[in-house]
Amino acid sequence: MNLYQGLCAATWDLWRDDTAGWSDRFFYRGVIAQFGEPVLDLGCGTGRLILDYLGEGVDIDGVDNAPEMLAICRSKADQAGLEPNLYQQDLEHLDLPRRYRTVLGPSGVLQLVTDPDAADNCVRRIFEHLLPGGALVASFSFEWKPGSPLQTGWEELFTRRRPSDGAVIRAWTREWYEPAARLWHVEQRFDVEVDGVVVESELHRRSPEGRWYSQAQAAELFAQAGFADIEVCHGFTRSPATPDDRIFCVLGVRPG
Repeated sequence: MNLYQGLCAATWDLWRDDTAGWSDRFFYRGVIAQFGEPVLDLGCGTGRLILDYLGEGVDIDGVDNAPEMLAICRSKADQAGLEPNLYQQDLEHLDLPRRYRTVLGPSGVLQLVTDPDAADNCVRRIFEHLLPGGALVASFSFEWKPGSPLQTGWEELFTRRRPSDGAVIRAWTREWYEPAARLWHVEQRFDVEVDGVVVESELHRRSPEGRWYSQAQAAELFAQAGFADIEVCHGFTRSPATPDDRIFCVLGVRPG
C-alpha cells in the first residue's frame, strides 16, 4: 500500500480544499446511523471524515499507514480540541485493540492494496475487526474505459496559495493504465514558488497506484471474506448500482 508523504501529504488538504459538502460524508453518516458505533475509518489520512464525525460525538477511530498524514491529522485534532485514537498500520496486517459496528473504506482505500492476495487478506482482517451484525462499506472507482488512451500525459492538478506563508504551490499529475492487470500508476510533480522563484520541488511516483474492480469483482472480494447481505450501491446512495456506474460503493455485513 502506497505511502503519501512529503509535499503530497503536506499539500493534501490544500488540494482538496473544502470537503464539508462532499456527498460521501453524508452517505457514510447514514451507514453509521444504521449499523452503529464504534466506527473505524480506514485510510483516515489527514482526518477529513474522522475529525468531522468525532466533532459530532461519533465514537470513531482511524488507521493509516502514512506517518506524515497521521501527524497532520493529530495537529488538526489538537487545534479542534479533539482526541482521536489513531493507528499507523498497513490494512493487510490490521490488528487493533477493539472491534467495530461500522468500518468505512472511503476514497477507494481498498483499491490501494494492489496485490490480489494482500487485498483478500485485507478484507478478511477487516471482517475480523467487525462485531457480528456490523458492516463494512467502501467506495470503488476508476475512470479508464476500453478504447481510451493508456496514458494521460502531464495535467495540472492544482495551483493554490499556501495560507501559512503565502507560497504558491503548483502540482501536476500523469497516469498510465494496465487494463490486463487491472492496475493504474501515477506520477506527481510539486513546486513551491516564493516571489516567482521555485524554492522546492518534488517528484512522486506510485507504481502501481491502485487496482480497479468491476462491480462483480468488488462484491466477490467481500463475499470471499465472509460478508453477507452484500449491496452494490449507485455512487454514494443506497440505490442499486447501474451497469455504467464508474463510482460505486459496496456494503457487506458480518453475519450475526
